[in-house]
Amino acid sequence: MGNLFSKSTESLEKRNKRALDSDDSFDSEIKRKRIDSDEDEVLIKITETNVGIIAYVNPNLKGFHSILKYRAEDFLVNEVDMDKNIVHLTSFEPPNTKLEGEEKMEIYPSDVFDQEVTKLLGTDFAQTFRAFLDHPENTDATLTVPADKDTRVLFYRLVNGHLEPKVYCRGKEGHVIIKWPSGEYNEEFIDWSRLGGHYLQASMQKMGVDTMNAINIISKKVGANVKNFGYAGIKDARAITTQTLTMKGVKPGRIMVVQEELNKSGLYLGDFKFVSNGLTLGDLGGNYFTIVLRDVQGATEAELEEALQSLKNNGFLNYFGMQRFGTSSVLTHTIGCAIIKKDYKEASNLILRPREGEREDYHRARTLWEETQDAKATLAILPKRAFSERKLLQFYSNNPNQHAKAIKSLPRNMLSLYLHAYQSYIWNRVVSERVRLFGTSKPMVGDLVLVDNETKNTNNSFINNNAGRRDPTDRKVPKVLTEEDLDKYSIEDVVYPLPGRSTLYPENEIKELYRKFMAEDGISIEKRDNQFEGLKGDYRSMLSKPENMSWSFIRYNDPTEKLCNTDVDKIENKPEPLGVADGKYLALRVEFTLGTSQYATMALREIMRTETSSQVQSTLSHN
Repeated sequence: MGNLFSKSTESLEKRNKRALDSDDSFDSEIKRKRIDSDEDEVLIKITETNVGIIAYVNPNLKGFHSILKYRAEDFLVNEVDMDKNIVHLTSFEPPNTKLEGEEKMEIYPSDVFDQEVTKLLGTDFAQTFRAFLDHPENTDATLTVPADKDTRVLFYRLVNGHLEPKVYCRGKEGHVIIKWPSGEYNEEFIDWSRLGGHYLQASMQKMGVDTMNAINIISKKVGANVKNFGYAGIKDARAITTQTLTMKGVKPGRIMVVQEELNKSGLYLGDFKFVSNGLTLGDLGGNYFTIVLRDVQGATEAELEEALQSLKNNGFLNYFGMQRFGTSSVLTHTIGCAIIKKDYKEASNLILRPREGEREDYHRARTLWEETQDAKATLAILPKRAFSERKLLQFYSNNPNQHAKAIKSLPRNMLSLYLHAYQSYIWNRVVSERVRLFGTSKPMVGDLVLVDNETKNTNNSFINNNAGRRDPTDRKVPKVLTEEDLDKYSIEDVVYPLPGRSTLYPENEIKELYRKFMAEDGISIEKRDNQFEGLKGDYRSMLSKPENMSWSFIRYNDPTEKLCNTDVDKIENKPEPLGVADGKYLALRVEFTLGTSQYATMALREIMRTETSSQVQSTLSHN
């Protein structure tokens, strides 16, 4: 750990406020703007207690003031693959598309080459192809010849390995199409199966854009369908993240020619290789975080060390973080609650309702809908970025008052977001109350743990060998603890369920908490009431411990000074920020690995004891 530590304990009451504009949240050269007290009051209305985040593993820690996500580089996320390797972007070099030994091509004389073409596709085509090759100045010429898949592959290899002039060949609807290439990379022949597989794998670093939008950008630039892209996890826009992508049938040359355009969108691709299996959601082991907390004050050196050691040794409550619930005055779990109750009109109203503190153009459109219910007029003035709202209004334009169908017209991922937010809200509330009533020291009789499924189906014939890297039969199942089990398990083994149609609930007081909290929302826990249609349910560890955790301290003078390098910075050989030995401000750099779907902000909350929502953090500023 570093030794540039300050014992400053200046009062937390001296904090200034800062605001984070939506358009410059990751402009690393822009300082946070101050806001007046009225705006501040609106921004901090949504707090952790609103979504059930209340308790701590160690209630005795003092906490301290710090600023989270002040610069883009203050929050780095590197995916961890299924083999526990941290995914880094280390090179922009294109992959080698030549097979071993092909670098030294054996160019055939024209008569020998023509004889080989004749064997594959007949004399007439061989003569036509020779005439094509003899006139390279005719750049618009195109040849088409019918051929089955095996013949096409043999022809591609013949052209790629034994013909001196480069021509572009591709298969389409049982034909080979041949023309003169128009680019250096994007039309080269790729022998996918012999290079390693039909998927191009790459490491992607992105900034200021989430995973889905990043894929949309890349797919448009390279001309590939988004369905051909695979990823293991969805990474947030409010971080610089590095993760693995797979792209089925996407030639690396297509990416190489648009690299500069991708860079302008905050996207960097590299470490290319060919693989036989694509990625599907969940094909990862977790995430490695590198986080810089700025302007640390309000705790002594001993108190900070105690807090960090407590987090490392005791862990944190595995809450769903504030990102799960949105940032507006209408939280996503309230919409999910209405959908589960099949109160589709209320769900629609919540999505379209005016929100406190929103931009004027959004507020004007929402207010128009609230007052007139005129879908077409509202749609005409609603900003294009209001995706869910526009989908609803487009439906209502042709189908007034059909609320159920309107909600179900939303994309599946949006519906899932709302429904999962409600599951998360109930889980948070239950865990907070469990901690208040029974603490975090040990399991109780009736608690749940996950164990191997002894009756799992070992017939793997249904697994798609070309997509996904997990064995779905390895999924663990819940077990209810008996008195005899208590010595075999620790509190780290305890899981609590997310409500769903297949959920097994604890056989103790915790089940009654689920029943009580959902009843308050008008939702029944009973399966016979069928309120969890489309929600199977799941299980989540109550407590989590960071792995590979380390920390260091760094001093600095300029509040906007860069204090951490990204993978791209390292490729470009930028020096690692060292700070200033006697700098005015103190920063804490923390690094650790968390499992899938675990929130780094919830780990930090255990030691900071301050609100982690982006709204609250965006009001903080250096003194």
